[in-house]
Amino acid sequence: MDPKNRRRHRVFATKHTEYHLRADECVAVRDRSTGAWLRQHAALRLRAVQLPPLGADAEWIGRRLQFWGHATDVTTSPVTEVMRPELPALAHYVSGVRSGEIAA
Repeated sequence: MDPKNRRRHRVFATKHTEYHLRADECVAVRDRSTGAWLRQHAALRLRAVQLPPLGADAEWIGRRLQFWGHATDVTTSPVTEVMRPELPALAHYVSGVRSGEIAA
């Protein structure tokens, strides 16, 4: 990671879904039409196989994200936009949900 750029979170948006990543881990998924956070999405907690380097996000437009895990793999539809998350979104990330808490 570039020592001058401390940004850890990026959002890769497809036509219908936003994939929120911390480094290469998917920490939240949101439906773009309803704004609902998808707590049961298969990509949650999976790692992206390949990502553009920070600052080269525009090169990923039209490409698909691939996530891998021990039990499942996920491939998204083509990325339409790469952006920074809005600050309120961070509260919905799976790392922010505590054990025993039911998140809507």
